[in-house]
Amino acid sequence: MKQTKILMCALAVGAATLVTSNVYAMPGPVTLSGTALGQGTKGGYDVVKKEKFNQKTLLQVLAIATGDSSITNHKTTVLYDPAAYNYNAWNSNEGFDFYGVFYYSNSVTGPDVVYLDGIDESGDYYSYIELDYYNYLLDDNEGFWTGDNGAYNSIVAESKNKETINGNALLYIHSNPYDYDLPDGNLYYANDWDVLYQQYAIVLSGPIQYGGSENSTSESTFGKLSGSGDGLFQGDDLVVSGKTSFKAKRKL
Repeated sequence: MKQTKILMCALAVGAATLVTSNVYAMPGPVTLSGTALGQGTKGGYDVVKKEKFNQKTLLQVLAIATGDSSITNHKTTVLYDPAAYNYNAWNSNEGFDFYGVFYYSNSVTGPDVVYLDGIDESGDYYSYIELDYYNYLLDDNEGFWTGDNGAYNSIVAESKNKETINGNALLYIHSNPYDYDLPDGNLYYANDWDVLYQQYAIVLSGPIQYGGSENSTSESTFGKLSGSGDGLFQGDDLVVSGKTSFKAKRKL
């Protein structure tokens, strides 16, 4: 097990306070946008229903999934920390070994953050959102990516103050906390293979850019995934396409 690059307090399920360092390792706010195609009918014919989804959709799904209405009732920021070792996953009964942590904050959580994964009373792991890919810059497996279940190659672009990798990744947002790990053959979690599994899901699979930059006054971490995949909303099948990004910047 690798030593984490993040110092974390109160890593158990619930609230925590984070301290971080490393130009490629700063946690950043997550944004989401895209288009969802659903099935409709008109005049006795099947037709396509097209709708947009955005940050509000992300917060709505997470509020329903977690049961925390403060996510939609207050201004909430969802953050992704690529360099944080996921101790909840490791300390669970399943003993998963990976990096990448999602959490959120708002006026209710105060100075703390609430993790979007954890360990239940039985010791089992649960999660509401994962980003699965190989992080070449940090040399980490993010989420449920392994060399056997996902794209590995990374193409690197460097300049004096900036480094960017180009690879592939999978973002999975879902309402059933135990329906995680899509890369290992569980794609039916995100369609209507069995509506008892869950009612809400968004999958984006495609190219990702991830990197960092720094100069004499500031440093930043950034990432952007564009892709498509299956989706569910109130149990209805969707075909989705869109993008998600995160970016953090601080002064030196």
